[in-house]
Amino acid sequence: VTGKGVTVAVLDTGIYNHPDLAGRIAAFKDLVGQKTKPYDDNGHGTHVAGDIASDGTQSGHRFKGPAPEAKLVGVKVLNKMGSGSLSTVIEGIEWCINNKDTYGIRVINLSLGSDAALSYKNDPVCQAVEKAWKAGLVVCVAAGNSGPEGGTINSPGIHPKVITVGALNDIGPEQPGGSIVADFSSRGPTKDGLIKPDVLSPGVGIVSLRSPNSNLDKQRKDTRTEEWYTTLSGTSMATPICAGIVAQMLQVNPSLTPDQVKQRLMKTAKAYPGLDANSQGAGLINARAAVNETMNNA
Repeated sequence: VTGKGVTVAVLDTGIYNHPDLAGRIAAFKDLVGQKTKPYDDNGHGTHVAGDIASDGTQSGHRFKGPAPEAKLVGVKVLNKMGSGSLSTVIEGIEWCINNKDTYGIRVINLSLGSDAALSYKNDPVCQAVEKAWKAGLVVCVAAGNSGPEGGTINSPGIHPKVITVGALNDIGPEQPGGSIVADFSSRGPTKDGLIKPDVLSPGVGIVSLRSPNSNLDKQRKDTRTEEWYTTLSGTSMATPICAGIVAQMLQVNPSLTPDQVKQRLMKTAKAYPGLDANSQGAGLINARAAVNETMNNA
């Protein structure tokens, strides 16, 4: 189960045409610089793309994403500094809705967000992700890196429909079982009193694809790992790992609706005793269990 036949749209800083993604960037839409060929002048989007779909060729298949045969669509909505306007993000989401059939887009990954000042009902980015969800696209959104205080979930992760992903820290285990929620991972509840995040996914010390000479690559030479990789932490990394597992689920059962995907992902997650729901949601995603649940209910 490799995500084959499923396309994931990555709305981010772009995607570098990395050898571990060779032949699998199905389309590239640049809403920042209007270029036509894939590029990533920041580096964040390339790492995110690899968290989904790296096949690990340059590392002897060690640094491989959960969906190494999935296709990607890069939608550049953030600039070289990793920032951008909400209107560009909304434009990117609408582009995915309009082009979903052309490229077979089933999943949108949003490893981005902004402070949630409004109810999701009045938030324009939340309205855009709701439209995508209703159009049949599974939307995975980063919870944000503003933890450990409560009430820190970013928009559009505050929307009740989307899959909001918090970060698990499995590197510095401070409790029996060896897994905790990363301190930086944003916590619920949302302004509307909703429990968020929905699930946890690994988000600390994640090795993924490097975009050579990009902004992050120049600033953070110390995080380079071998020639082709770099290591980052954040709910930005946890979210695409979740999106890659969603691609696995859709590979084995393409008829699943976004609601069914979310329900099965949460049902099969592993909750940690002693952690409240606004830290962990349903718990740590379990790829094998989620895929098996999908196959058994095909």
